[in-house]
Amino acid sequence: MTAPSTLARGAWPIIVGGCFRSGTSLIRRLINAHSRIHCSSEVKFFRDFFGDYLEDPLEHLRFATTARALLPEDELLSILGGAFVRLHERAAERAGKPRWADKNPENVLYLHQWERILGDAWLFLHVVRNPLDTLASIKEAGFSKTIPADLDQQIDVYERYTRAGLQFGTAHPTRYRLVLYEHLVASPEEALMSLMEWAEEHFEPMQLRFNELPQQGGLEDPKVSRASSVVGTSAGRWADLLSDVEVRTIWKRTGTLFTSLDPLGHARPYLPAVSRQVTT
Repeated sequence: MTAPSTLARGAWPIIVGGCFRSGTSLIRRLINAHSRIHCSSEVKFFRDFFGDYLEDPLEHLRFATTARALLPEDELLSILGGAFVRLHERAAERAGKPRWADKNPENVLYLHQWERILGDAWLFLHVVRNPLDTLASIKEAGFSKTIPADLDQQIDVYERYTRAGLQFGTAHPTRYRLVLYEHLVASPEEALMSLMEWAEEHFEPMQLRFNELPQQGGLEDPKVSRASSVVGTSAGRWADLLSDVEVRTIWKRTGTLFTSLDPLGHARPYLPAVSRQVTT
């Protein structure tokens, strides 16, 4: 495994995370379309290592569970985490790219573990989408093994994932980047150019036509594979998918948090009826 501490910032791994249905799959394809960065579809290392599922009747038979009989968890994480990093490095090498990235929504919950594995030579890309569209999309897709069906508990997930990423940003501001989904879909070239500059890479126009380039199969939102470019057709769909009661409940708990992340009002066009619905 390459020692991350010897790498210049422009070669550091990029870790992508955010709440489910927030746009992490879109970001994954935009990054992977860069000629220097390999970002695969999701590999569930941490979720399997910690058994982070709502229900798993076979948890006691899983490799990571049984391997704990051999070594303490910290030592096991160091060994298996090193192998996971080497997996990314080898995949990037096979793709002819010098840099790798890992995309998983739940990365926001395991930033401390990433720190244990990589030290401080990596970047965190935090994707946030407005809570109404995020939770409407969760409602539509359903994640019975991952996310509770109860709305209040789903809001808990949104808050927990969002705040976990923000806490890392507060502690490590130079290694943190917030990407607002609404800004990305409204001004994709501007948003992506700024993101690439932060990552010390040159923006490549072909990134915006990401599906014209080879993209690996695997676990990710299937909708993104059918997109020809970055479009905002999913923004604002909450109005068709959520009831008035759901809108009020979600916005009461998350509105202040989200609007504090959007001082320029990028999401405002996608929230046309919020103020009316939450006050009636």
